[in-house]
Amino acid sequence: MRYRLALQRLQSERLRRDHADLAAEPQFRLIAEFFFEEIYGPRDFTRRDEQARRLHHFVGMAPGVVVRDVEQVLELLDLTTRLDESVLHQLATLDASSDFDETTYERAYRMAENYEERRRQIELVRAALYNVYKLSHRPFMDTVLHRTHGLAHAAGMADIHRFLLAGYKAIKPVRDIHRFVETVCVREETRLERIYGSSQATREP
Repeated sequence: MRYRLALQRLQSERLRRDHADLAAEPQFRLIAEFFFEEIYGPRDFTRRDEQARRLHHFVGMAPGVVVRDVEQVLELLDLTTRLDESVLHQLATLDASSDFDETTYERAYRMAENYEERRRQIELVRAALYNVYKLSHRPFMDTVLHRTHGLAHAAGMADIHRFLLAGYKAIKPVRDIHRFVETVCVREETRLERIYGSSQATREP
């Protein structure tokens, strides 16, 4: 769809703007960049996301790792893709120009009417970051991720393996994971409520 890269670029730039103070801190620089580029960056994630749906086969070959260690990350990737698709559909409904601005984006975002899914997306960001942080501090994880590099390529899982390894490297330097996660999530929750105009509870009859 013609709006896809423009949507990804706008989202990435918006996150960079809204969380620039966190990204400026050395301990958060890599994890912020991972967030801006590897989840919302302007690129084609089709192969990575297709591989993510098959990750449970690969995880079974990685010693000391089970599917539940990464299931929230996988759900987040899948939900993010579906939410992007809903915004793309609304941009097409609006017949937006290919260089649409943030006001048009937020209008399409609101028209998609997926408030509960957006709440779920933020909760998945919160849960996934905390879980990956705990996973990154297991003493064997560095070895597992590096030793499974060749296996991932052989199994056709190179893109998702690169994604997981990049996330591991990005989160390792973080000392205050609570401040990073809660700052990001509270800001995103505030933005969601602003776009929708009020809380879900207020809108319900």
